[in-house]
Amino acid sequence: MTKCPVSHVPAAELLSREFARCPFPKLAELQRDAPVHQVENLPWYLVTRHEECAEVLRDTETFSSEHDEFGPALTAIGIAPSPETYAKMKTIGGERGNMVDTIPHRDPPDHGRQRRAVVKAITARFRDWEGFIEGQSARLLECFDGREEIDVISEIAAPLPIAVIAEILGVSDEYLPKIKQWSDHSSQTSGRYPSPEDWERQAAAVSAIRALFAAELRKRLESPSDDLVGQFAAATLQGADPETGDAPLGFDEAVDLMSVLLLAGNETTTQLFGSLFYYLATEPDLLDRVRADPAIIRNVVEEALRLAAPVFTMMRFCKRDGQIGGIPIPKGSIVTVCFNQANRDPKQFNHPDAFDPLRPHLRRHLGFGRGLHLCPGAPLARLEACIWLQRMSEKVKTITLAGPDAVRYDMASMAVRGMTSLRVRYELFDDVRSSGRFTGEVFS
Repeated sequence: MTKCPVSHVPAAELLSREFARCPFPKLAELQRDAPVHQVENLPWYLVTRHEECAEVLRDTETFSSEHDEFGPALTAIGIAPSPETYAKMKTIGGERGNMVDTIPHRDPPDHGRQRRAVVKAITARFRDWEGFIEGQSARLLECFDGREEIDVISEIAAPLPIAVIAEILGVSDEYLPKIKQWSDHSSQTSGRYPSPEDWERQAAAVSAIRALFAAELRKRLESPSDDLVGQFAAATLQGADPETGDAPLGFDEAVDLMSVLLLAGNETTTQLFGSLFYYLATEPDLLDRVRADPAIIRNVVEEALRLAAPVFTMMRFCKRDGQIGGIPIPKGSIVTVCFNQANRDPKQFNHPDAFDPLRPHLRRHLGFGRGLHLCPGAPLARLEACIWLQRMSEKVKTITLAGPDAVRYDMASMAVRGMTSLRVRYELFDDVRSSGRFTGEVFS
């Protein structure tokens, strides 16, 4: 095995807002140099090449998604709360403080059992939600009327996924304004150096979401419904699954599953929409190409996912001595899988920084993960993006960025490099050009 090279980008830079706004040049240098780099002398390793990222995601026995507490590696890197802050978090959010013990943070066999429960609930009514997405898209398209400029993040990319996931879960409209705030607060401790206030806001957000779903679950246990909360309520009353032998969901487990679905179901889709809008505004004639051949809509969405994955990186916890690409990784270390840089690996994609919806092997990208942890909500996010793109192409004739400062990444981090603002200027058709219902299949 080869000794691990050390990253020329120090931890303080990697975890800064400035780096997250434009990370690709320096990550590309690391990618050309080696598949894995240690960050300074810390128990922290960056994986930037596609093959090695996929290797980490496959090997769940070595590279775990679970961590019970804020252990020594996180503390050494500087991204764990102090004991005093953690005590406050427990006061606010319960014994685990801010942790949600569900799919993204579980290994087999619990991961598989929880994932199967979510997939079963989502797929049961997947096509029923198309009409709601169509209706919400039509309503939000009215934001373009009588104007020449719009901030698509605050007016389209955030409200649409929030409305969709709230409808699917059965959450009342009165909570819609709170969902975005909860999502922002829950993500502010990831991929950066959080302040004590960041940790406390996260604990408060997770606590509020848990309280909401605990109350909703109790209502569904008394009065069954066919929304997602109702399906989870029913699942807590069932015995073992006759096909898989899976044990039924516990009450608290169902609450945590719904909590993570609410957060992940809107935040990741918002970032997908931001990426999609950016390329529509910067790639010449892309809307014209979509109108000329609506069959490429799925590929346009996939290419936006490849170039700007909703989750920029994700951590794994090395629970035994292992290796990545022949480089030793000691037990107890943190391994960061760099999804976005892996998606720009020239060994996988020719001219990887270029937007090309017709490129071969497009589905190799890691935009929604890979293997056991492939995002279970990915088909829904893709469906939302495909429907929106088709409807927008019928109404909006041209779209461009609204000046050199049109894009803002005020909350960007090493974990979620999401736009907070994307202002565009546009020209509308005199009459909407309907091309019929979106009929394409979305990738699973």
